[in-house]
Amino acid sequence: MFGKMPRYISALAILALGATVAWPALAAPKVVVSIAPLHSLVAAVMEGVGEPVLLVPPSASPHAFSLRPSDAQALANADIVFRVGADMETFLDKPLAALASGIVVTLDGAPGITEQSIATDGASDHNHGHDDHTSDPHIWLSIANARRIAEIAAETLGDSDGENAQTYSQNLATLDRRLDSLQRDLETRLSTTQTPPYIVLHDAYRHFEAEFGLQRAAAIALSPERRPGARRLREIRDLLVAEDIKCVFAEPQFPNAIAATVVDGTNARLAELDPIGADLAIGPDLYFDLMNNLGRALSDCLSG
Repeated sequence: MFGKMPRYISALAILALGATVAWPALAAPKVVVSIAPLHSLVAAVMEGVGEPVLLVPPSASPHAFSLRPSDAQALANADIVFRVGADMETFLDKPLAALASGIVVTLDGAPGITEQSIATDGASDHNHGHDDHTSDPHIWLSIANARRIAEIAAETLGDSDGENAQTYSQNLATLDRRLDSLQRDLETRLSTTQTPPYIVLHDAYRHFEAEFGLQRAAAIALSPERRPGARRLREIRDLLVAEDIKCVFAEPQFPNAIAATVVDGTNARLAELDPIGADLAIGPDLYFDLMNNLGRALSDCLSG
């Protein structure tokens, strides 16, 4: 039905015929997107045609998410599923492997998507808790990657829904202009900010840091769900003192007790970075709010 697809697009099966999901009334492909930042970009491309379904609420972590019955229904009815990849939404691996028809678009590793390596040795780096994988899967935190993600979405949607291909193309052009403006705004904000080293909860920001010339000193935990041991916490506290680090960033999807423990008794400030958009309204604006919030949080803490 869909013809030959690139290697980053694979087969998706229908789990249950006639499963009931509240899809938009407009004639458009039934689209499921794994996480909120990707959903925002896809929603912008689909604006005026239809609305994609989001699987993981932005207040939850895709690292520890479990599919609900309604999610299985959405997948059963989907024509297209957009996801980051196996290193991000591990909960999707088995359900998608069991499916047989439709389209799954895996964006991590797709043509034109830039990778950022994560070193697996030293006090400042870790492997994100995914065995020997050394690539940061938070690909959407690069605006260049976001632009390519939107292009892939527009291409995939246009191929599946030729009647609305022109609308997808026009929406992509509008989105490109907004991304240009976002890039300029963040460059202005962060170029006027002193960027001393800082510490993050987990190594999620390589793409953002590379794009805007930021310098992270360390990540506290091997993965956000796994509490670091006493030795690791001592290493981080020693690093805070030795390098006079100003800021330690927690994340809203996880309790901040670990980061608070590290900061306690030091001169560092506890702040928050959100790579997903926990408190943001889902939709086409979420991606822009998310990126602006990251820039503002870094600027405010590091300049304070």
